[in-house]
Amino acid sequence: MTDTVSITEHREATEVAVRLVDCDVHPVPRSYAELREYLPEPWRSRRFPERLFAGDKSTPYVTPQQLPGARADAQPPTGPNGSDPEFFAKQLFDDLGVDYAIMNPLTVPKMVNPEHEAIRAAATNSWQHEAWLNSKVNAHGRLRASITIPSGDNDLAIQEIEKWAGHSLFAHILINPYVGPPFGEPSYYPIWEVATRHDLPIGLHFSRSTGLALLTPVGFASYLVEHHSMYAIPYLNQLVSMVMEGVFEKFPTLRVVFIEGGSGWVGPLMWRLDRFWKEFRSELPWLKRAPSEYIKENVRISSQPIEEPPQHEDLVRMLKHMHAERILMFATDYPHWDGDYSPDQLFRGLPTAVQQKILCENALDFYRLPSTRRT
Repeated sequence: MTDTVSITEHREATEVAVRLVDCDVHPVPRSYAELREYLPEPWRSRRFPERLFAGDKSTPYVTPQQLPGARADAQPPTGPNGSDPEFFAKQLFDDLGVDYAIMNPLTVPKMVNPEHEAIRAAATNSWQHEAWLNSKVNAHGRLRASITIPSGDNDLAIQEIEKWAGHSLFAHILINPYVGPPFGEPSYYPIWEVATRHDLPIGLHFSRSTGLALLTPVGFASYLVEHHSMYAIPYLNQLVSMVMEGVFEKFPTLRVVFIEGGSGWVGPLMWRLDRFWKEFRSELPWLKRAPSEYIKENVRISSQPIEEPPQHEDLVRMLKHMHAERILMFATDYPHWDGDYSPDQLFRGLPTAVQQKILCENALDFYRLPSTRRT
């Protein structure tokens, strides 16, 4: 699909250097009636299409804030948090100083029926395009969208990718990492192939339906704090699978970002993988380099939720261990209550050049974004 958005050229506009890229923000429909309008036929005309969205009205955990997932001051005049493009843009661009923001809608959880999942993805992509990318607040293209795809049917997923891949304001292909088989398996090769053919990164972000709490190797967590603390576990499994089963050797230009799983686990994982690769490398003849080299080359990690040790020096040390200057990208998780909204404080203690890498330069390179933007 070719661009239908015209990025308005204002005579008085000037170019300014990009200093802050937010790799994870969450737009939300004003209601599921709004998203319903973007359902493809024949689903839109059927009697009960709202059943497709009914499972998203509650959460399996008791949350500590009044509005689930909401930052108290991010409530727009009308609609839920994250649903008003103008209010959204004001808080991100004007108040926080973000130059570009990557939108990751969480409207396509893993579903039992892949066709249902596919039409939700199709509706979500059309909604992003019409309601957000074509909105007046996006005249200069500072909001970038995600191509959401279903996880249970490669043909339906590729159909959706091909539909939007030619649109320059779609930044990456959004996949739920909590879907079933490990990503190193050949069944995912068609997705990786089409992504590299279109030079589109893969964005991994959790999304689940009501009642589907985070399953761990020892069962389900009972409390939100447990659930929230263990997001890294499936990410760790998926990253190991992709690296060790040779995905980045077979698809050397594939770029993958792990979103909202923290980052403190990445450095020790690289050490461990490199150590055991040296001892068992005969088992993996397809790996031509140490596992950590593939991670540094092909993988990026979003910064939110940042680890907060009692001594900030420990965070600085952790970031050095994980090669943050190469693989870490800033994210707020706006408008969620547990986001990281102080970019000037998060990475203090690191050299200025490294902070610039994390706050903007790594994302500019990963998403092929321009280094300047119009005001």
